[in-house]
Amino acid sequence: MRIVKREVAPRNSGWSSDIRAGQVLRLEARTIIDFVAFDLHQFAECFDQARTKEASGCIYLRRGDAVLSRSSKHLMTMLADGFEGLGTHDMQFGMCSRARHERAAAEGRLSEYLHAELAVPTHGCAENLTAACAPWGIPYIGIPSPINFFQNMAIDQATGRMQRTQVRPDTPVAVDLLAERDLLVAFSACPDKASRTGGLEVVASILDP
Repeated sequence: MRIVKREVAPRNSGWSSDIRAGQVLRLEARTIIDFVAFDLHQFAECFDQARTKEASGCIYLRRGDAVLSRSSKHLMTMLADGFEGLGTHDMQFGMCSRARHERAAAEGRLSEYLHAELAVPTHGCAENLTAACAPWGIPYIGIPSPINFFQNMAIDQATGRMQRTQVRPDTPVAVDLLAERDLLVAFSACPDKASRTGGLEVVASILDP
């Protein structure tokens, strides 16, 4: 495949781009990536966690799975997963934000969100995705709950409780996503305050087949 675009998103920043049907989006990182996708010609047709999980019968996104919109339009297919066998990609937890950290601080639970640094961050994935989608006229309220690539969650089957883990790639690995239609794609390079690394850059490439 031929690389037609390659950009680096710094830690705790947002990124967006259009991508055409048949092209492949490759995301390389060793940190959490909060990812969303929209039909380029109808932004209301955006990624939907529930439809995607129902279609695959799994709460995690896996190689070969379809990424669906709320009306079950096929947006993308996961072609390759460099995290396979190491951890799972979360579709439960949502995205971090300053408001969430402020609430946790008020509840005395900030240590659950921040591994070492106990200061409330000025922004997180919600703000990063809002900034990335703003040039396309998409407000925060129009951004769906994301796929959290490389966010390995421990989920207790008896209680339903979710717990963050320290499972991350030791070196950058990639996920490849095939665009099944013309799309707007966006992500946040998560500040990942719950990890020891504290968030890292993400490399985004768009490839022609």
